[in-house]
Amino acid sequence: MPGCGHRPEAGPPGKFHPSLMTMRIAVFSDTHGNKNDMRDVVRTFGPLDLVLHLGDGVRDGGLVAREADLPFQGVQGNEDYGSDLPGKLVLDLDGWRFLLAHGHHTNINPYHPAAVWQQDLQEMADWAKGQAADVLLFGHAHKPVLQKENGVVLCNPGDQYIGATTGASFALVVLEDATAHFRIFRKNGPGAWDLLAELRPARA
Repeated sequence: MPGCGHRPEAGPPGKFHPSLMTMRIAVFSDTHGNKNDMRDVVRTFGPLDLVLHLGDGVRDGGLVAREADLPFQGVQGNEDYGSDLPGKLVLDLDGWRFLLAHGHHTNINPYHPAAVWQQDLQEMADWAKGQAADVLLFGHAHKPVLQKENGVVLCNPGDQYIGATTGASFALVVLEDATAHFRIFRKNGPGAWDLLAELRPARA
């Protein structure tokens, strides 16, 4: 897969302003100790320019990023005990404002009935819009989400929990010339990942 010519350096939270023609970002959440599937993503979808982790296993995300010499940003989840990472983070990337949060502070619950689940997503979009975000990246629900609500892209990459009944999933975000391309993939064997969802949102 095509990548960019060089990598940005990781800066302090909220001050990450890469100037690349193309930027490839791997987004993980709820890995809960599973580093091997993240490593498989880095091998299969590289070169990458940034690794993001949305909590519950955030230390593992940082470790995998360091192994691959990749910049890393993350937020702590409700099971990241002792983490000194923030509970939410704003990143400005190629003109898009990304809000990262684990999601445990919201009412999001994958076991809610469909109508309530949709209401939960709308409330999350409203919360993100109130913080001037174009994109909300969140985890916690262990359920892939990729849709646009109230002008905000909602993206949950799903989980990579070893005991899950479905395969590991993650999100790939490609930023190029101020456009964004979001995809969610699910693992179907070593180095094999099936496309679950795709979105090319217009800027709000």
